[in-house]
Order: sequence, then structure tokens, then C-alpha cells
Amino acid sequence: MAHKTVARPKPPKVEDGASTYDALDLLTADHVELDGMFQAYQRRRRHADRLEKGKLALRICQALTVHGTLKKEIFYPVVAAVLDGESDELLCRANVEQDGIQGLISKIEDTPADDPRFDSMIEVLATHVARHAKAEEEQIFPKVRHSRLDLLGTGERMAARKLELATAHLGRQVVRQARKVMGGKGTERATSRRAIR
Repeated sequence: MAHKTVARPKPPKVEDGASTYDALDLLTADHVELDGMFQAYQRRRRHADRLEKGKLALRICQALTVHGTLKKEIFYPVVAAVLDGESDELLCRANVEQDGIQGLISKIEDTPADDPRFDSMIEVLATHVARHAKAEEEQIFPKVRHSRLDLLGTGERMAARKLELATAHLGRQVVRQARKVMGGKGTERATSRRAIR
């Protein structure tokens, strides 16, 4: 993966002691953070053990899932309403790309980190995410920036939802998937229990 220079987004504005979030700055910051996470995975994957690779990959998957949820639940619907059909094709394509990314995430979350395909799956995911982020930033964001969308209000809703998603309780299924990816004791015990029965 080639290194690229990316401009760092502006930090949230602070007015009267409270942070305000521009929706586009929030999404761009996520794109930069995700790019950094993928680069960290690439740097460490050859020397990392199964547990470390699994943790890195699951952090990427979690960040992408939260990011995708913000866009599907909040950003894309308000953009569609504000742009009045002007960008239907762009938003439709963005939604399809987001679904493809989520499909890759599901495969990664169901694959042990020591599987020979694991690194390739992360690399393909990184490529899809980079292409998707670039398309959004070059095609959708400029139209939104010059629209009548309340970027601060939308950003505040997105920031609140992001916090809610990031601090949500993990269910048992998620924990089982994490154990499978990282090759933890839970999967070995469950497999041996099934073999005994």
C-alpha cells in the first residue's frame, strides 16, 4: 500500500466550552484514522502473533462498522433530502460500496487471524475503504459543503451516535467472533466440547 500525504482535519470547534462538530470534518477525521489503522496493521502484520493481528483487525472492523452506521443512519439520509435527487446516483453507489465493505468486515470477523487469507482480506478491505473515502471526499462532500445542510447540527447528531455506538455493550456473539479471530481459548473449548458430545 503506497503512503500518501493526507491533510489532517481540523479539531472540533469550541464555543462557550462545548465542542461543535462539522459533519464533513467528522467523517474526514474518521477516514484519516482508518487509513492510519490500516497502515499500522500493514507495518505490524509480519511480526505480530495471531492475537495481536486479530486485535488490530477487529479494531479496524469496529471503527468501520461505527463509521458506516453513522453514514447509513444519519449522513446519507440528510444528504439525500437536502440535495433533492441531485446526487441520487452518487448516494446509491456509496450505499452499495458501504454494503460491500460491511460484507468484507463480516468475512474478516468470521476468519481466524492465522488463516492464510487473513492478511489479503485486510488488504482488500483497505483498498475498498480508501477508494470509497476518496469518492466521498471528492464527489459528495463538495456538493454537501455548498448545500443548505446544517453541517454543525448533523455533526452533533453523528458525534452523539458515534459515542453511543462506541460505548455499547458487546453481546456474546461479538465476543465469540472475537475469540475466533484471535484464536482464543473460547473457540478451542467450544470445539472440543462439540467433539465430545
